[in-house]
Amino acid sequence: MPELWKTRRREILAGGACLLLLLAVFLFMPRHEGTEEPSDIGTMRIEEVLAAHPSYGQLQELRAEERSLTLLVRDMPAPPEIKPPEAEAAPFDDSVWQKNAQTVISTRVELERERKRLAEVYRKQTEADYEARKKAIDDEYLNAILNINLKIDNQRAMHGPRVSEEELAAERAVWERDREELKRERGARQMALYREWQAQIRARVAARIEPQQAAWTRRAQETIDAQKAEAERLQKEAQSRNADEMERALKEREENSAAAKRALRLAAVRNEADALEAQIWRDVRSRAAKLAIMHHFSLVLASPEESAGASLPAAELFAVRRFAPLIANTATDVTAEMVHEMQSIKG
Repeated sequence: MPELWKTRRREILAGGACLLLLLAVFLFMPRHEGTEEPSDIGTMRIEEVLAAHPSYGQLQELRAEERSLTLLVRDMPAPPEIKPPEAEAAPFDDSVWQKNAQTVISTRVELERERKRLAEVYRKQTEADYEARKKAIDDEYLNAILNINLKIDNQRAMHGPRVSEEELAAERAVWERDREELKRERGARQMALYREWQAQIRARVAARIEPQQAAWTRRAQETIDAQKAEAERLQKEAQSRNADEMERALKEREENSAAAKRALRLAAVRNEADALEAQIWRDVRSRAAKLAIMHHFSLVLASPEESAGASLPAAELFAVRRFAPLIANTATDVTAEMVHEMQSIKG
C-alpha cells in the first residue's frame, strides 16, 4: 500500500476530488416541484385484464388439456407429423391494431391541441372588450353605492339630535340592504357577461373545428369497420383451412391407434387454444384503443412478460407466463377500466 500511494498519489487524489464534486452536486441540486400535467400514457396490469375476459377460463382449460396430452404422447413413438395450418398473420399481428389505434389517437390529440390554440387566440382577441364591458357595469353601480355609503357615514349630521338611535338604526338597515342588493345585482350582471364571453369563445372554436371533427369521426369509424371486416374474413379462411387440414390428417392416421388419437386431439386442442388466445388479445387491443381515445392517451403500456432467458432449458415442460410490474410516476393506471371492458364482452 505505501508503494501504491507513492506511485499513484496523483491519480488517487484526482479520483477523490471527483467523488467529492459529484456528491456536492447531488446534495445541492435543486429539486423541482410543481403541478404535473395530466399524463398521456396509460398502463394496465395485463394479468388482471386477461383473467377478466369471459373466455379466459376456457383458454386455461384448453391449455391444461394440452399439457396433459403432451405428457401422454411425448414418450410414445412419434406419430405422423401434423403441421397445423399457418393462418395469415394480419388479424393476429399487434402492429396492425397498434398502427390503426395510433392513427386515431394521434388525430384526436391534434384536434385537441388545435381546439386549445383557437380558444387562446380568440380569448386574447376579445379580452380587452370583455374587461371594458365589465368595468362599464361596475361604473353603473359605483355612484349609487358611494351615495349610500355617504348617507350612512353622515346619518347623524343629517337628522340632528332629536332622532332616536332606534330610528337611525332602522334607516341605516334599509340603506345597507339597498347597498347589498346593488352589489348582488352588479355581480350577477358581471357573471352573466363572463358566461356570455366564454360561450362566444366556445362557439367560435366549434365553428372552426367542426369540419375537422367530422372528418376525424368518419375516418375513425371507417378504420374500425375495416378492422372488423378484415378480422372476420381472415378468421373464416383460417377456420376453413384448419378444417381441411385436420380432415386430411385424420385420413392418413390409423383410426384405432390410441397414440394417434391423442396426437390428433392434441393438435386440435392446441389450434383451438391458439385461436382463442389470439381472439382474447384482439379484444384486449381493441378495448385498449377505445380507452386511449376516451382518455386522450398517446400510448397504452401493458405489463411486459418476464424474460425466460434465466431459466434452465427444458427445466419445465410448460413455463408459466409471468409479467413484470410497470413502474411509472405519472402514467394513468386503467387496469380497472380494462377489467370492466373485458367483463362487458359477451362470451
